[in-house]
Amino acid sequence: MSAPILDLHALPSMPATLLRAALPFGKSRGGTALPDLTLRAHGCRASPVLLERYRAACGFDADGFLPLTYPQVLATPLHLRLLGLPDFPYSALGIVHVRNHLQQHRRLPDTAALTVACRFDGQREVPAGHEFDIQTRVEAQDSGELLWEAVSTMLRRHAPRKDRDGTRKAPPPEDTRFASSRPASWSIPADTGRRYARASGDFNPIHLTAVTAKPFGFPRAIAHGMWTLARCVAELGEAAQADALRLDCDFKKPLLLPSRVTFQTARESAGVAFRVLSEEGKPHLVGRLG
Repeated sequence: MSAPILDLHALPSMPATLLRAALPFGKSRGGTALPDLTLRAHGCRASPVLLERYRAACGFDADGFLPLTYPQVLATPLHLRLLGLPDFPYSALGIVHVRNHLQQHRRLPDTAALTVACRFDGQREVPAGHEFDIQTRVEAQDSGELLWEAVSTMLRRHAPRKDRDGTRKAPPPEDTRFASSRPASWSIPADTGRRYARASGDFNPIHLTAVTAKPFGFPRAIAHGMWTLARCVAELGEAAQADALRLDCDFKKPLLLPSRVTFQTARESAGVAFRVLSEEGKPHLVGRLG
């Protein structure tokens, strides 16, 4: 039996939705079952002003089409609305975005009227806590054609605990795909989180200033993971401008602001791998476009 559908005639307001998702009050107690509900918004269009800010913040040129990562911005209010449902068992502030898989079937004109639908799927227990997926579908409003879809994997961590024997995990092996890559150095300014927030509406305090990030355990503000991914896609240029594309990425390590990082690519048989490394050589993000 398919999940019930709640149809909306506009995307939810981001500030109110973010606040509602963050509050623990009214959350169900006991159990981890996710609400069985699809949220669907009709008549979704990219705001020209916000899209211009997004392109400027992430490095995209204006070419008449939405950047490959932009439909995720349109879907974010629905994601937060799902996280704020009374029977969603967690507070959104304890949730980490760990992976994203995007599939574009056809490029989206930047003036297109779209229908965006989101629902929960695929909860599972992992060593670090509970993972669950949010599935997103973006269709042409007039024809119902599926244009873009995504699976965003989120993690609700267990309470932190130290290994009983105090040992540290062995570092992962070096990714040999990038052995011959020509690295590019990026200098990421302190206001990156605020610039992306003004474009996307995601004003999560961990991304804004050191003062607002410290209560959540960060010494400085951290970049939005979707900004880092979008910046990579913009750097890939024409490779990210085909009609049919698949984009996979893993978010590895928070990117503190300001920072200097290294961007690398590696050609593969059916696409290009890419990653962003810290000055210490640890990955912030690893992805593949094909």
